Amino acid sequence: MSLIWKYFYDEENNLVIPTTENMQDTLVISKQNNKTVAIEVDISDDEYGDSSSDSSWRQNLHSDNEDELVLDRVSNDDSEDSDTNFSDFEDNEAEIMVPDSESEEGDDPMRQLMGSKMWIYNPKDDIEFEKGQLFINVDAFRAVLKDYVIQKGFPLLRLKNERSRVTAICNAEGCQWRIHASPVADNITFQIKSYQPQHTCVMDKHCVEATSNWMAKKLVGVMRDHPNMTSKGVETKLKKYGMKPSKMQIFRSKNKVLNEIEGTHTESYSKLPKYAELLRNNNPNSICKIHYDRPNLLVEPKFLRIFISFRAQKLRFLEGCSSFVGFDGCFLKGPFGGVLLIAVALDANNSIFPIAFAVIEYENKDTWWWFFYYFQEFFGPFDNNIPLTFMTDRQKGWNLTYKEIFPDATKRHYCRHICSNFKSQFSRILLRSFFWKAAKSYDVVGYNEAMVSIKDINITVWRCLDKIPRSSWCRHVFSSQLKCDHVTNNFTESFNDWVGDLRGKPILTLVDGLRRMFIKKLHKRYQKGCTLTANITPRIAEKLTEISQASRKYEMHMASENTFEIGDLDRSYIVNLSKRICDCGTFQISGIPCKYAALGEKNWNITVKLSSQRTCI
Repeated sequence: MSLIWKYFYDEENNLVIPTTENMQDTLVISKQNNKTVAIEVDISDDEYGDSSSDSSWRQNLHSDNEDELVLDRVSNDDSEDSDTNFSDFEDNEAEIMVPDSESEEGDDPMRQLMGSKMWIYNPKDDIEFEKGQLFINVDAFRAVLKDYVIQKGFPLLRLKNERSRVTAICNAEGCQWRIHASPVADNITFQIKSYQPQHTCVMDKHCVEATSNWMAKKLVGVMRDHPNMTSKGVETKLKKYGMKPSKMQIFRSKNKVLNEIEGTHTESYSKLPKYAELLRNNNPNSICKIHYDRPNLLVEPKFLRIFISFRAQKLRFLEGCSSFVGFDGCFLKGPFGGVLLIAVALDANNSIFPIAFAVIEYENKDTWWWFFYYFQEFFGPFDNNIPLTFMTDRQKGWNLTYKEIFPDATKRHYCRHICSNFKSQFSRILLRSFFWKAAKSYDVVGYNEAMVSIKDINITVWRCLDKIPRSSWCRHVFSSQLKCDHVTNNFTESFNDWVGDLRGKPILTLVDGLRRMFIKKLHKRYQKGCTLTANITPRIAEKLTEISQASRKYEMHMASENTFEIGDLDRSYIVNLSKRICDCGTFQISGIPCKYAALGEKNWNITVKLSSQRTCI
């Protein structure tokens, strides 16, 4: 039951409200300026009983100390004063002006009273309750109560947990802590009516109220700004609330927060078509192909693969990178699995430059053929004058498909994978060292010496290596036109490490995360390139400095203006600077002067300088 009352002020400037019995009983609220306001009072709080009698309602209200309103019964002798007060009220009613919307909140005494006691969240301070505190609704009070229980670390027992009242006690034996709250007159705002703050129990940081859902709500804000926050960081954040979470709670709360921020893996797949449309519209001349499995129109399409490459990557690859591309795949860590395929090139600074990627269901002949088809469609046709070289592991599906689409391409294998395949035979350190010597040798002499040593130690290993084409793993037979001497997959493995935690994200987050990383990488390279003043890139310049320092210990004999003979212990190497060749093979295969060519170039510069001085004389 609810009543609409008007309140007024007595001679002592107290705000009074008439009660239901002949308007004689009043409720003293506070001292404010002379104003009249109509308010609605709800008298159906279950905490005080369901009596239908007005007198019993007043008796319960007067005897229950959980209501902060003070019941002041007015005697019959004061009835004349009451009439006088009401007559004053009627006389002044015409003079009352209705405040506008801007000044209403500041002038309304009830708003001022409620605003001063309204609970405001402050993350830097501990939560403290007090009698008379107000909360915007019951849900807000329950949330603050839960935070308080976790902060203080005690077991909570809710005696009443309804929309109309919340009563809770500490469930520890002998503890007197108790709180009761119920709505005020508007039936929405919650107020603490009674509160016993003292605790006699022992604090427990493993509070059962601290569920993974509660932890997730506390972590949403910080993980939006730091989505890659580690479990250690999550634990540190939650310790601020006075709790000690378990590893499983941290794991579950992190997953719930990431699902809230990034969406679930299932939802992510359904958003891919719209994402592909936006990507094509905002990145003209880029490629984004999605392949679905749909046997007939009655079946919902099932996602299988996606291939993405951007126009900026294509232009930079064709204009500033060598025609040497490494392919690799890494498993995705999501609930649906899958494989992330990547194509990585090397720029002029010998840094990795990703040019395309795809997400497929698994690696086999069909998926590799699909990947190479769109790679050729987007980047081709390639110049036949410069040999296109692909490098990958000895993946069976890859070997069967690349020749169909790129018949003129040369293949290389990761020497680390070859070594791993013969792990049982290469268990001895001496064998592994001879293998790497044979793979990295720039001339046939060094290769033959290493293979003879392997044959003497283990002829089975020698036979296995001899069956593998030398062009796929031995430097000394690499093309001198390509100017690339890589025999390992370090640059593709670096990309896998670069991707990092994205492998476990939903596919939409993975794809867009890679796009953002590519943008940052291209912009960083652009900024760095704008600061360069020399024609040689920093890494190559650093490498040339090291080579120049190493060349000082060799003996040189000048045969002609551009031809030198360099002695290194029991071997001699002929260097021809005009043809850019050396007997060691390094100059022509890598394109960078070897230590012997560097020594010859030093003396050639000295000779040119002396000749110019003589001409001037």
